[in-house]
Amino acid sequence: MMMRKRCPYCRGRGIVLETEGATSVSESCPVCNRRGYNLVPGDARSCSLCGGSGRTGVAGSWKPCPDCGGIGSRW
Repeated sequence: MMMRKRCPYCRGRGIVLETEGATSVSESCPVCNRRGYNLVPGDARSCSLCGGSGRTGVAGSWKPCPDCGGIGSRW
């Protein structure tokens, strides 16, 4: 059974802020495509690489986790 889970990469907003120097631009979330949620199996577990955050990197240059694709869950 698939469940709707809030997108951890954009924190359910559907957009992400990209910072370049002193300028910030909002863009569609590359993980949920502006929906704010992802569909995951009911038995999915939290991703061990990103700890369920869906992100890797450092603040200001986040990238979707390479193990879970930014969804925050593995199955």
